[in-house]
Amino acid sequence: MSLSVEDKLAIIELSNAHVRALDNHDVDTWVSAWLPDGKFIATYGTFVGHDAIREFINGHIAAGKEDGARHLMTNYTVDGDGDSATITCAVTKIQVEKPPFIIASGIYADSVVRTADGWKFESRQLDVDNGVFARAEAEAADAASQR
Repeated sequence: MSLSVEDKLAIIELSNAHVRALDNHDVDTWVSAWLPDGKFIATYGTFVGHDAIREFINGHIAAGKEDGARHLMTNYTVDGDGDSATITCAVTKIQVEKPPFIIASGIYADSVVRTADGWKFESRQLDVDNGVFARAEAEAADAASQR
């Protein structure tokens, strides 16, 4: 059975609500988007289970990496049937508390499953675009040359 329109909208809502929770530093909601043994895969590492995912995001937020950030999600594709699906979407992370600029961009590739509590991430993989790292290297080189 293919996914209904309602299922696809619920899956997209999971993804959007997930990054909204991150923008609001709402760690509990962010973590609860995964299955208890779910997996977050990113440039920063692979984190399996709620405890590891929570520890990662708490450290990420404490380091200021989400200060003033807003995530914009676009270009969704949702494929699946029955009780599982895959999602891809683009993410752009912008700074909104200072003069706006793009902090990062990338692609999410996710696997989700239907649970009694709605759709949840089985895995969520973030592939950050290389331009983010090029900008960081350029800024570091500029700072070094000014010393």
